[in-house]
Amino acid sequence: MARRSQFEIYLDILKAVAEGKKKPTHIMYRANLSWTRLKKYLDFLIAQDLLRETINDSATVFSLTQKGKDVIGYYRRIEGVLYPRKNTIPSEVYVQYP
Repeated sequence: MARRSQFEIYLDILKAVAEGKKKPTHIMYRANLSWTRLKKYLDFLIAQDLLRETINDSATVFSLTQKGKDVIGYYRRIEGVLYPRKNTIPSEVYVQYP
């Protein structure tokens, strides 16, 4: 299995939060990281103002800041250019039936 770059790990974490995985344990599983590594990456993303940490009575949750939402938007635009989704049906599907 190929090793992920730090950039890919940061994006995995941001995408996990954008998809609704807001609790640390959910983010950890979605990003496939140990707790120690996740904490390091979360601290960095918070320091860069990409994530916001909120501590409620019984839980810690993370949310994207506007800057974090912008980064996800940029990523999705680039992804759309590099990997365009074709909604067309392949020509071999159009078989003439008697």
